[in-house]
Amino acid sequence: MFIVYDVESTMEIKRFSYRGSALKFIQTHNARPLAVAEVAYYNANVVKKVVRTNLMSGQPFTEASNTPNYMSPASEAYWSM
Repeated sequence: MFIVYDVESTMEIKRFSYRGSALKFIQTHNARPLAVAEVAYYNANVVKKVVRTNLMSGQPFTEASNTPNYMSPASEAYWSM
């Protein structure tokens, strides 16, 4: 499995089963800098980890830096759903 991601924000754009398909996607969507990585490499080396504080418990936890606000226990949006 291969992931196409935005180089600047490290946000995942789309997943592909084949590297060639991912590279073709990049060629057709060149409005912003994109890159391709295998899932394991992407998770281990591309996405930065940050320590945040759980809004309800006050406990620190680690999550990916590109976690959307509504999916992070550190945000009010997460707890208000």
